[in-house]
Amino acid sequence: MNFKKLIFWVTKTAERYFPDRQLYFRTNGDVRFITISKKLQIFSSAVAACLVIWFSVASYNYVYVNEILGNKDTEVSNANRNYDELENQYSELKNDIQKSTVALEQRQKYIQQILEEEEILDTNIPSDATEFDDSTITDDDYDGDDKEARNNIRDQSLDKIYVALKRIEMQQNKTVKSITDKVDVKLSFLKETLDKAGITEKTMLSLAKKLPSSTAQGGPLIELKNGINGVSLNSTTFDQLYEKRNSLNDLEMAIQYLPVITPPEKYYISSKFGVRRDPLTKKWATHKGVDMAGWHKTPINASGEGLVKKAGRNGSFGLFVEIDHGNGFRTKYGHLSKVNVKRGDVVTAGQLIGLMGSTGRSMSTHLHYEIWFNGKPIDPLKVFKAAKDVQKIKQQEYTS
Repeated sequence: MNFKKLIFWVTKTAERYFPDRQLYFRTNGDVRFITISKKLQIFSSAVAACLVIWFSVASYNYVYVNEILGNKDTEVSNANRNYDELENQYSELKNDIQKSTVALEQRQKYIQQILEEEEILDTNIPSDATEFDDSTITDDDYDGDDKEARNNIRDQSLDKIYVALKRIEMQQNKTVKSITDKVDVKLSFLKETLDKAGITEKTMLSLAKKLPSSTAQGGPLIELKNGINGVSLNSTTFDQLYEKRNSLNDLEMAIQYLPVITPPEKYYISSKFGVRRDPLTKKWATHKGVDMAGWHKTPINASGEGLVKKAGRNGSFGLFVEIDHGNGFRTKYGHLSKVNVKRGDVVTAGQLIGLMGSTGRSMSTHLHYEIWFNGKPIDPLKVFKAAKDVQKIKQQEYTS
């Protein structure tokens, strides 16, 4: 029923809009006409409508496709640009890895050097701690054209290397921490010994730097500012260890010059270092050494190795010997009854340099003994007190 109504409506509409039409032509007084039927009008209109639709669709597709192609070109250009940036970043990361590897290898050599010097055998460090296959940072095994797949392979490779290098760094830092703890123990013992002897660590270090055999040298490590994947390799523990070992080496070297041998083997202290009443004037005066009383002609030995600067009579000191031990240390021996060395002699520690007496400004047989450090007198009794610890340090026996 509805279909018949539709046909009826179409027929009526066609009769209304497409009635038979006649076209008249007049030529030389003759009139002709052509009748355009309803079917021809409908067919022509349909063809015209199809042409309009086709043109509209074709034009739209042309514009749309060009826009799509333009967007694709932009995407390809951006992708190429991003790929170039990734290539540059990859190259930079490879360089960072190589620099990191060099730094870790140098650190490992430094650690090994310390371990050998300290004769530490239990290191818990693998022998190949800083070795890995360089082929893991290439993509030579990938032959495809898929750049994303290649980048994924590279990322996985770099992640593995990053983990491996960080593991090595952590192991090295752990070892360095252990070594630093041992160095701290030695430094603490050495500083306590210097304090006991009345010598300041700062002055000792400043004089040690001037010694020709000073171990001070430039830093052995490469500082990495970029590191790997934006994570820097921390050199703080290595820097601390290096500074502390330099201080330890300098102090160990400097303390070798400290004269610790007691000049006479048998004696008693008749007058101490510092302010005292002068035995002759009975006035208060500064006593720059100690008086060590004993038997006449008791052997007097050099407190340490050194160069004799003075030997002979020296005013109120009587027969007198002065020895330069180096690194700011000097010792003076007064009131001797006999001098067994001469100026310019090189003496060894414990070598006989004279005999106890009472020459010069003296009331009885004794040795006036002074120790000078960096141009100032220090208390010999403090040095005697620290002598055993100094000997331990010289023999690398850091025990209380």
